Amino acid sequence: MTFKGIDNQSVELKITNYQFPEIVDGDYDSNWLNIYLNIKSKVGHWQTIDPSLTTWDMQRLIDWFDNLSKNIQPEYLEIAFLEPNLCFELLNSFNSQIKTIRIVFDYESKPKSASEDKEYFVDIVAENDELKRIKLDLEKELENYPERKASP
Repeated sequence: MTFKGIDNQSVELKITNYQFPEIVDGDYDSNWLNIYLNIKSKVGHWQTIDPSLTTWDMQRLIDWFDNLSKNIQPEYLEIAFLEPNLCFELLNSFNSQIKTIRIVFDYESKPKSASEDKEYFVDIVAENDELKRIKLDLEKELENYPERKASP
C-alpha cells in the first residue's frame, strides 16, 4: 500500500513475510513481520526491509486510521511501536476535515547514509475517505499474515 505524501512524496509499505515463518507457536517471535518500505521524500529515496512491526502493531495501526477516518479521538495522537523504526503522528485535530499525519523513520527505517542530526519523515494530508482507504489497504496487507496464536 502507498501513503501519498505532500509535494509528491510517498511511502510504500508492504508486509513481505513473517520474520520467522517456521515459528508458529503464538509467541512474539511468531508474530513479527518483515516490513518493506520504499520512501521517496524531500531528504532522499531509500528502501528498507526490517521486522519492525508485529501482527498486533499492524492491527493497532489499522484501528488508529479507522478512528481517524471516523473523527473519533484515538487513544494516542502518536502511535509508536516496540521497535522504534516507525512512528505515525497526528499533527492537527482528530476531528479536522483534513488531517495531517507525519510518518517518522528511525533506526533501521532510515537510509543507510542517515545523518544523526537530521529527521527523516513524510507528511501526508488526507480527508476521511482517504484515511478509510489507508485503513482498508493496511487490512489487505495484514490479511495474508494473521496473528499466530498458541495451540490449545
